[in-house]
Amino acid sequence: MVHARRWTLHGSRDLRLERVELAAPGPGQVLVETCLSAVSVASELSVYLGRVTPDSLPHSLGYQSLGRVQEVGPGVTDLISGQRVVSTWGHASHALVQGERLMPVPEGVPDRLALAVILGEESMKGIRKLALPPGSEVLVTGAGLLGLLSVFNLTRRGHRAFVREPVPARRDLARRFGATEAAGEKRLHFALECSASPAGFQELLESLRPGGRVVVLSDGNWGTLGLSPAFHRRELTVMASSDGEDYPAYARWLWPHADPLLEELFGASLPASALAFVLPALDKDPQRPVSVVLDWGNQSWGHQN
Repeated sequence: MVHARRWTLHGSRDLRLERVELAAPGPGQVLVETCLSAVSVASELSVYLGRVTPDSLPHSLGYQSLGRVQEVGPGVTDLISGQRVVSTWGHASHALVQGERLMPVPEGVPDRLALAVILGEESMKGIRKLALPPGSEVLVTGAGLLGLLSVFNLTRRGHRAFVREPVPARRDLARRFGATEAAGEKRLHFALECSASPAGFQELLESLRPGGRVVVLSDGNWGTLGLSPAFHRRELTVMASSDGEDYPAYARWLWPHADPLLEELFGASLPASALAFVLPALDKDPQRPVSVVLDWGNQSWGHQN
């Protein structure tokens, strides 16, 4: 029996660090001890603030986690104790995960870079939906974590990314990934909505050519993404994209394409016990980082429930 800690949302702004008892792994299961978990700021903050309602409460937060295998259950033959793995078990000190959902991290790939697998594949799924011809030009609105990973995916596959982002530090990071700052007069045929901003989405629609295609990747939107007259006038296509389709396949592509810049996306770090203080602070910070990493090592849990 393992005594785990897990961050659980019980209602708007009601976040609790709970004790959970985990049994030994059953057939096909793996017990994982968490090293790091990354906060996807826009989407998780939207859920925490009650702007996006989860399917049910209580709701476990987080979906970008890296840890080490602690114990494998019967039938798991491709993972061993101590091996680094990445998956979507969330903000918890330990988790029982089905073995096929865990992606081994090769030696030489830094922990923080490996965290890019999850949202990297979710971005890549949206890019696949655009059905881009070789060498396409794509507008990306919003250079948060999802937007920056979209720039990375596009530029590493020979496309050209044009970014629209109001925060200078994020624009600079996008340029370092190979993006070009979008000019107002240039109209494009393809776009990815990553801003979570209704105003940003309207500006995106106005920036497309007739017959243009948009994939909405942002899901923690800060209001309704409405359709402007440009949507009808230019006969645009707007598609949604959510969770990834094949995280292991994306991981196999990412490892040989690992770029040290990806580690900078996960540079801000705090103890895992601080999440209840982190989210309210992020809500008040207009210059908030693209991500915050929770460090689960050497925790002092105090008297939290």
